[in-house]
Amino acid sequence: MRLISLLLVLLLSFSLRGQVLVNVQLPPTGVMQKSQLWNISLTNTGSVPLSIHIELMMIDRTSAQQVMSATTPILVLPGGFTQLSNSIIQPVQYNVLSSSYLVDANPAGLLPIGDFEICYNIMNHYSDAVERIAEQCQDVLIEPLSPPQLLLPQDLSVLEQLSPQFSWLAPMPAHLFTQLRYDLDLVEVLPHQTATDAMQQNIPLFQQKNISVATLQYPISGSPILVKGKVYAWRIIAKNNEAMVAQSEVWSFSFKGASDKLKNTGRFPYAKLQKSELGGYAVFADELKFDYLNEAGDRIWRLKILDLSTSLREQIPFNIDTVSIKPGQNLVNINLSKNKAFLSNNFYMLEIANSRNEVWRLRFQFIRTDEE
Repeated sequence: MRLISLLLVLLLSFSLRGQVLVNVQLPPTGVMQKSQLWNISLTNTGSVPLSIHIELMMIDRTSAQQVMSATTPILVLPGGFTQLSNSIIQPVQYNVLSSSYLVDANPAGLLPIGDFEICYNIMNHYSDAVERIAEQCQDVLIEPLSPPQLLLPQDLSVLEQLSPQFSWLAPMPAHLFTQLRYDLDLVEVLPHQTATDAMQQNIPLFQQKNISVATLQYPISGSPILVKGKVYAWRIIAKNNEAMVAQSEVWSFSFKGASDKLKNTGRFPYAKLQKSELGGYAVFADELKFDYLNEAGDRIWRLKILDLSTSLREQIPFNIDTVSIKPGQNLVNINLSKNKAFLSNNFYMLEIANSRNEVWRLRFQFIRTDEE
């Protein structure tokens, strides 16, 4: 009988104490401050208030290295729902566990850049014992405010020297990085590809890894020779502690004298327009050849061509009324060699807007094969 009574008392005590449910409210990506670590809610399913403290551990998901720990003071957790915040759980004791990461000593400072797992242990103080009663972890990708910014060669630029100087700006805020290094990738852009497609699909023509400064002269010796008449795309990947933290946009460039190379290239494929801000990319010799998908079933063209050689992006006089448009796929071939508004080696943007107010785009370089 005494045993049954003891079990009932224990069950009643457990029922009153209940369980603690943890809901972590961290942003999954972006820059993060220490204060944001404590945007969590706790639910005490019992009716008895609990004396707890919270232990936090920040772990690098790539290397499994412990980066930082934190411990709160003892808090009283009443029954029901409680929303915590940075101001409620002060003072917090932070401990930096690895010198490979730049952890701001300020309690409101920024957390280091990287891919981390953040785990919370809820520790209950009961009589003279301390026990863990709940645990919750969340993955967070802490990224810089801005990725590396490409400077030179400028996007769509036409160069004279076959050994270009690459330069870029560091990701920001730069002071968050302790071992910042860069990888540079260079690929050839085929006539039917965008620069982004080429970067994703083509084998790199040239790669330089672990660059310590934000500039690189393309090496003449020991590297593939860059050729007139071809288009190249490049990007920068920023790394900290050997882990990638951000990558730049993909820019493209070519070299003067491209017409010499394009005279014998034969027929170019139809280039696809894309429903994106940058659009597709192609090189055309004398004629405009594009593949447009008329999803809206429009009966008239709403088309314009912009000159990308200046910041004004002036519209080029152009008439396509002689070409009919039909629902679905449209393969369009227009001779531009007699239109003097189109200059050899210049870059242009073809835009087609449909009745749904969607805009399809294609960037292209125009080459006149009758010009040396």
